[in-house]
Amino acid sequence: MKTVTDYMNDPRLLNDPEMAGALEPIIEIHAARLMLQDETAGMTTTEKVAFINARGKETLARLGLTPKIVNLSGQGKLKPRAAAGV
Repeated sequence: MKTVTDYMNDPRLLNDPEMAGALEPIIEIHAARLMLQDETAGMTTTEKVAFINARGKETLARLGLTPKIVNLSGQGKLKPRAAAGV
C-alpha cells in the first residue's frame, strides 16, 4: 500500500502547474486526498462511509484514544431563544 509520502511524488502532483509553487503542507494535503480517492475508487457511498469510519477508529485506537460518539437524532428542532434586551 502506498503512503502519503509516495503520493507526494505522484506524477499527478508533480505535473500539476498549481502544485509547483505550493507549500509542502498543501502538497501533503493533496497527496492524502489522492490516496483516499485511490483507496475508495469504485466504492458506493455507504462503503466509503464505512471505510472512513473504520479508518478513523483504527487511528484513534492506535493513539490509545476512545471515541466518544454523540447521537443527537430524535431531539427535534432547535428552539429559538428570546432576543436579549438592548
